[in-house]
Amino acid sequence: MDNEPDDLTIGSAVQVPLGDGEIWRFGWIVDIDGEQLVVDLGRDGHVTTSLDKIRRL
Repeated sequence: MDNEPDDLTIGSAVQVPLGDGEIWRFGWIVDIDGEQLVVDLGRDGHVTTSLDKIRRL
């Protein structure tokens, strides 16, 4: 989704799709492992996703 890996760092604000992708949630990147990102969704916990499935804010 138009993200360069160098653009994203821990603490970057992003949106991630949930379920079938119709709902997007806001969160912060808390871990980066290659192409996999862990995003903190606040009280809803964490979600692991890939670079191609996020939108940077």
